[in-house]
Amino acid sequence: MKALIVDDEARARRILEELLKEYCPQITEIAIAEDVPSAVKAINLHKPTLVFLDIEMPQYNGFQLFDFLSEANFATIFTTAYSEYAMQAFQVSAVDYLLKPIQVDLLIKAVEKAQKLLETSSPVQHIETLQANLKTNFITRLALPVTEGFAFIEVADIVCLKAEGAYTEVIMGKNHKHLVSKNLKSFEDMLNHPYFFRPHRSYIINLNKVKQYNKQDGGYLIMDSDDIISIAKEKKEEFMKVYQTPR
Repeated sequence: MKALIVDDEARARRILEELLKEYCPQITEIAIAEDVPSAVKAINLHKPTLVFLDIEMPQYNGFQLFDFLSEANFATIFTTAYSEYAMQAFQVSAVDYLLKPIQVDLLIKAVEKAQKLLETSSPVQHIETLQANLKTNFITRLALPVTEGFAFIEVADIVCLKAEGAYTEVIMGKNHKHLVSKNLKSFEDMLNHPYFFRPHRSYIINLNKVKQYNKQDGGYLIMDSDDIISIAKEKKEEFMKVYQTPR
């Protein structure tokens, strides 16, 4: 792998370069850039497969690097994170980040993850997903880890999510679903939109995808996907309140 380190601090560049040389033998070439303009030149010249990108830099921040590129055909590992929401955005976009000071074990894992990402999916989609999520206070796109690699979906298109043990079935419509190796609680934490609701311990629903509410048999929902979902007794009052609230 060819790597590019982009950081405005000389000491940070030097430390990361030394760590990569000592602990990441799969990286055979390392180029250096001190800001976004020099990073653009280095990318065009060296064609890196992996870029370590600082975020807080003078003139242009790390995210703005992609505005100067027609296509980002490399994996990206951000080397700083400055808010809890930004870290969540990295996670749901399957884009890695390392907090400074960089820990060796996390660096090794991040490089291995980047290597695997390049083998299974397009880095461009991961960056586009990250950029979309950082534009708002809500997660709008997800990179779902599936058997073949990643499935990129719009959050608003999710009909419901169903617990399947340690896995979650993300249902997008009739005969259109993804089985993901994350439990339902992890999705509940990341889907911070007001139109997602958990009516039952085994389900999270998109209120905008409810086709019908039936009061019989304790109350149940028919979703756009034709999935039938019961409402837990203790959730019924809360459901009626949120269901009748304009979205």
